[in-house]
Order: sequence, then C-alpha cells, then structure tokens
Amino acid sequence: MSARQAASRTAKQSLRSSLDKAAFVLARETSRHPGSVNRELNDLMGVDRRAEASTDQLREALEYVGDRLRALGKRRGDPPGQEAADFASGGDPPF
Repeated sequence: MSARQAASRTAKQSLRSSLDKAAFVLARETSRHPGSVNRELNDLMGVDRRAEASTDQLREALEYVGDRLRALGKRRGDPPGQEAADFASGGDPPF
C-alpha cells in the first residue's frame, strides 16, 4: 500500500468516526433512535453501509449533520457561536 493510499484510508476512517459521533449527537438532540439517523445519512450518501461511502460523501453527510444541529440550536435559542453539541464529549456512540 502506498503512502497516498494509507493517508486516504486514514482520512476516510477519521471522517467516518466523526460522522458516527455527529450522528449520535443528532439522534440524542432530536430524540430519535441512532439507527434511524444512520439510515437517513446512509440514504443521503446513497450507500447501504458507511464503509462504502467515498470521502466526499462522508464530508457531505457531516456537513448535513452540522447544518441540522445548528438549525436545532437556533430554534432553541442557543447563543450564536456556542456549540449546541459537544462532539468531543469523550464517549463513543453506542453503534
């Protein structure tokens, strides 16, 4: 495996991990089951499993989750600039 392929694989794993955490936060903030949020995101990316998604698809889904969380924060009246959810809470999502 070339260094370029290894870097690409590492970036993809990092994006997938970030998306997993963001999906869990979105599920919690919307009182939805994490599985339903995962299905929504997989449908958005056009894949059955996240492992099949390209780097661009993962970035698109991560941007989508961020937009949804920001919109939820605005509806609740969170002050601008304050994160509505802490992705680095230290816990891993249960899926």
